[in-house]
Amino acid sequence: MKYLLLVTYLFLSFYSSAQRVLTQIEHFGANKGNLKMYAYIPENLNSVEKIPLVFVLHGCTQSAQQISAETGWNKLADSLNFIVVYPEQRQINNATKCFNFFIGFKAKKDKGEVASIKQMIDYCFTNYNIDSAMVFITGMSAGGGMSNALLNAYPILFNAGALFAAPSNFFDSNSAPPEKQPRIVIFQGNDDQIVTKKNSDELLAKWLIKHQLDTADVEEISNYLENPLLKAKFYSNKNKEVKIVSILVNDVKHKLLIHPGEAINEGGVMDYHTQDINFHSTYWVATFFGLTTN
Repeated sequence: MKYLLLVTYLFLSFYSSAQRVLTQIEHFGANKGNLKMYAYIPENLNSVEKIPLVFVLHGCTQSAQQISAETGWNKLADSLNFIVVYPEQRQINNATKCFNFFIGFKAKKDKGEVASIKQMIDYCFTNYNIDSAMVFITGMSAGGGMSNALLNAYPILFNAGALFAAPSNFFDSNSAPPEKQPRIVIFQGNDDQIVTKKNSDELLAKWLIKHQLDTADVEEISNYLENPLLKAKFYSNKNKEVKIVSILVNDVKHKLLIHPGEAINEGGVMDYHTQDINFHSTYWVATFFGLTTN
């Protein structure tokens, strides 16, 4: 009984402490999609310099606080001087707290939940010294689907996006020229039965068209980063600039990829939504975004 009480106390202490990390911003503008906005502003934020902005969208049944702990983005924000915003779905909008990426009138430009997240971005530009060339978005599952919706609704707004186990729905045509398209990385678990590999294949095909990339000019790396579970494909334009990356992960289902630890390239916490494969995907994505020095 004493052990159980101790574990409960430690969990509640951690959860209470973690809850104080995120700040809810209640009045961020027109909120057509009725979402919540949480932000992580590092205490030591250098606001004299232009600040990168990262949006992180949770999956079904998750919350802003949960995905912030699972991914470890806040730790990187402290070290690398950027702001993280976590939109959160309300249960009144969706019983399982999924973002409604699959409903056109909520997932199109200036509509519903997409419009709410755009308002959050505008709020950040108004209230912080945001670098307009360093705005990014990433999401898991339904959050990946909604991230994809934002990337297509406002392609010029984002420098890059990272889609984890993301559904392949598209509602906006996104006819911006290739040079205005955001860079994209797509992560897919090979054993994912919730969002199957077919979705990542469709996402890849559609983004290749948007970037007008020659699919024959691709660099394929098995055992990527000396990790036998990772297989990566890099798609570059005529200037040899990597525009799209596809990473297939063997022996992984519907999970976020983490590697808990104290080092800068380690992080995240183990729970139902995460899997430790000795690869901290958050740090990799931060590097892909251009937030790290590596």
